Amino acid sequence: HAFTHIIYKALLLMSAGSVLYMTQRRKCSELGGLFHSMPVTTICGTIGALAISSFPLTSGFISKSMISQAASDGGLLTVWLLLAAASAGVFLHAGIKFPWFVFFQKDSGLRPPDPPASMKWAMILFAFLCIALGVWTEPLYRMLPYPVDYVPYTAAHVLTQLQLLLFSGLAFFLLLPMLKRTLTITLDTDWVYRRLLPSMALGADRILGRLGSRLADAGTRRLAGALASIEARSGPSGALARTWPIRSMALWVLVLLVAYLVLYYV
Repeated sequence: HAFTHIIYKALLLMSAGSVLYMTQRRKCSELGGLFHSMPVTTICGTIGALAISSFPLTSGFISKSMISQAASDGGLLTVWLLLAAASAGVFLHAGIKFPWFVFFQKDSGLRPPDPPASMKWAMILFAFLCIALGVWTEPLYRMLPYPVDYVPYTAAHVLTQLQLLLFSGLAFFLLLPMLKRTLTITLDTDWVYRRLLPSMALGADRILGRLGSRLADAGTRRLAGALASIEARSGPSGALARTWPIRSMALWVLVLLVAYLVLYYV
């Protein structure tokens, strides 16, 4: 499955990269109707989307069927149900939404050609591998370190997978009026630096601002008190600014002289 996954995921990324390269647009809300002028990219991208959704006759159907069948043979009902739900979710998210919004649905008016030959033939090669490994399974089985006699194309299995995918597609088109494309950003791990860290920074700024205001008020009050104390001692009406009469001056000079004589003779 890792081997097939690398192939169809690379095909999807190459088709998306071709659209980005030729249109210089990176939002689905700005795209649509590209099948008119990019038929090769449309076909290859659709094959990659079908393969990642484990559609029959694609490589993803083979490898994912082996995993789900192993879960069923092992009696792991919960695992099997989770795999079925994941298969439907992948079909809705990548298998149908990507090609529908980018290549079909509304016409964006863009008419870019298919990408250069080097990009185009790389997509064609990987699309061929997705179909070839889905039809001819022996090369894939030979990569495993043990003999494999698994038969994926049984009537029951193919019908079950088609029902799952087709009903998922039906749900998509029934809910399509609710899936209006908007100029938004889908957040996953970037929620941390787009939402969490800015809110934390704003909260810290508010807290520090309040703390700074309180410290500034306290400092202003202490400074005013110190200035008032200095004013009381050294201001025009302070103790150090009062005039002393001559008799007090003479008295203090006499006291200092007597104290000096006493200390000198003692």
